[in-house]
Amino acid sequence: MSSDMTRLTLIQKLQEECNEASWDEFISIYKGYLFVIFKKMSFTDADCHDLMQKTFLKVWKNVQSFEHGGRNGQFRRWLARIARNTALNYLVKSQREREKTNLLECEKQHEFLSSISDPEIDKIADKEWSIYISNLAWENISSEINDSLKKVFKLSMENHSRTEISEMMDIPPNTVSVYKRRVLSILQKEIKRLEESFG
Repeated sequence: MSSDMTRLTLIQKLQEECNEASWDEFISIYKGYLFVIFKKMSFTDADCHDLMQKTFLKVWKNVQSFEHGGRNGQFRRWLARIARNTALNYLVKSQREREKTNLLECEKQHEFLSSISDPEIDKIADKEWSIYISNLAWENISSEINDSLKKVFKLSMENHSRTEISEMMDIPPNTVSVYKRRVLSILQKEIKRLEESFG
């Protein structure tokens, strides 16, 4: 995805042009995010993929009615609400089709999803987006960072102390701090770039 393509521009393209290239780009950006949202709702991988397809179809049918108020995160929250409603409909249909032995589990999941309010789904959407965008940023930059910096950063993320990392890597403790700050700076820049690109 080009760095000058903002998420709002992509949504506008979907609303105005509705072409295959725009939809392919949209799906490539949001499929991983939706998958995580559905996993948080305790669905199996197979169900997640099915629900993603159903959600994308609903977005395709309803994207014309989406109005961006200029607030950051508004689209992903709208998308997460569609995902929740799609999951609820899916469970209602599953309740009709599943054997009685599975009905109790299905009903519990439906009850749980029904109890999630819009503000709660917004919090889930924002939290999962933050994790998703951080992981994506790491994937984008990790090939550009040398192995020593990468190893120091990973060890620090695993809660090893500066002293422990210094001993493991056979480098001075101050170097550990410098390496960690360097990687964090690169990572934060990439997160910011991605956020500006698509939300």
